[in-house]
Amino acid sequence: ISGMDTHNSNTGDDGESGANLRASSYYVLQATHRCAQCGESTPVFALAVPPDHESTDADIELDEDGDSSGLDPGAFHDWLFGPEQWQRIAGPALLSQVGILSAPVVRTLHALAPTVRQHPGRNGQWTNFCEHCDSPVWEGVLYPTPGQPFCPTDDAAAAQITVHAVDEPLAAFAAMCWTEGYRNKWPLFKRLGVECREAE
Repeated sequence: ISGMDTHNSNTGDDGESGANLRASSYYVLQATHRCAQCGESTPVFALAVPPDHESTDADIELDEDGDSSGLDPGAFHDWLFGPEQWQRIAGPALLSQVGILSAPVVRTLHALAPTVRQHPGRNGQWTNFCEHCDSPVWEGVLYPTPGQPFCPTDDAAAAQITVHAVDEPLAAFAAMCWTEGYRNKWPLFKRLGVECREAE
């Protein structure tokens, strides 16, 4: 993906150095949500990547307590300032708090998800906007809790999500990824054709 131009209004460079996730293909998900401002039903969109995507945020080993205090200062310095280490992630992921997108993905979003654009009030984060009143839609009402548009509780709810498979590369910076470690995302991932199971 090196040399791929990225779109981020907050950086003067091509943005590639800021990407922390890449995939050879991706999904644009579409659901509906009732706008908190105007009460109308509006389409909302999300990005997801299939298994075997790559991330630079998986390269820090956490200690038993789940924090990074187990790294000695030298190792932490090397991790923090060393070159990015891309690691393959076996499972799928739903992207959240996306700040940078490669230009081809931006073009695809403009075509498939016209109500998604960068939100100046959220540091340029890619955000859904209501198609009726143009109010931003907070991701906290779309992603985390079962029953929300991108957290279906079962197969029937997941079937209400439209899945656009895009057979093109994606490069992005996502501040958070919902992975198969979040059990409440399993119905969504099953909708993408990925069966999640407990580790043996």
